[in-house]
Order: sequence, then C-alpha cells, then structure tokens
Amino acid sequence: MGLTIATFALGVGHFGTIGGHHGHVGLGHGAGGHGAHIDHGHSLDESISPLNMSTILAFVTWFSGSGYVLTSTFGLATLLASVMASGVGLVGAGIVFFVLVRVLLPGQTPYLNPEDYLLEGTIGRLTVPIQSGGTGELVFSKGGARRVASARSADGDPIERGTEVVVVREERGIVYVEPFSEYLDGSAGPRTVDV
Repeated sequence: MGLTIATFALGVGHFGTIGGHHGHVGLGHGAGGHGAHIDHGHSLDESISPLNMSTILAFVTWFSGSGYVLTSTFGLATLLASVMASGVGLVGAGIVFFVLVRVLLPGQTPYLNPEDYLLEGTIGRLTVPIQSGGTGELVFSKGGARRVASARSADGDPIERGTEVVVVREERGIVYVEPFSEYLDGSAGPRTVDV
C-alpha cells in the first residue's frame, strides 16, 4: 500500500504526457512579450490512458500484496490466489485512475480562453507618450494580469502620456492604438470594441 501511495504521488506531476495527447500552452513574444499561443488538445478524460505508470504500479502493488496475503495467511492455492489477486489489482488500479482523472486533473489543468489574449479592442493607458511616428508604452490588463506593450499611433499622430487608448491592431509585437475618445466618436471607423 505504501508503494502505491509513493508511486501515485511521484507520478502525478507527469500525468500530462502519459496518454500521448495533451494541451500545450506556450507564452510567446506577442505584444510586449505577453502574447499567448494556445494549442488545444483533447479533453482530460480522453488524454490519459488507463494504462499509465500510476495505474500499472497500483495494479502490481495490489496484486502482489493481496496474492501474498491470500497464499500465506489463508493458504489458498497459487492459481486461485492469482485469479483473486488479479481482481484486487484491477480494483486498486481503477481507484487510482478514477482519483487521477476525476479529482486531481480537473483542479490542476486551467482552461485558457483564447479570447482572453486577443489584444484588438483592449483599452489601456499610455505611460510613455507616443511622438509623431514614434513608439510609446501602453499599460493594460488582460487575462487577469497587468501587462505592458510597445505602442504606436494608428494614424501616426502624437498621443500624450496618460491618454486612455484602444488597441486597433497588433503587428510584430507592437500594438497600434487610437485615443479612446476618438474611437467612441466614430472617427476611427466601423470597428467594435471587445471590452
């Protein structure tokens, strides 16, 4: 039983690749180094095979322990003890698999919504002014975190420090912004703000 607990505890940290299919989240160099690439895998229940290291070791441990007890304590024949121990081993492996899939994985695998990382329509404030044709700095909140990005004016006009702006597009890690007041007035054209 102690071996089952130890192997389960040690194997839990590496469950993501056990079944072969898993989601991958990599943070790359989007706007200001805070962009995100999200590669969706299969659902958690599909991504973990029942034949993983934790369940195999649980089967072996429970099979061995129960087989020893059945032959030494109860004096059962080896063949009968092996059949009964196989059943006990399958039950033990099933319990470990159930706990892994239904209890541990859902709490440790966050769901990432790709829309939380789209910059178009994001509202922020300039902490460094944008000179005519130059680059400034935008501070904004996205995905529950405060972020910073290099920003340029979408129309090339200067924008003062502290101005509230909206991101209209992103190119090569630089966001292009317009003052939010102009955006609301309609001078920015028919774009929608996703706040």
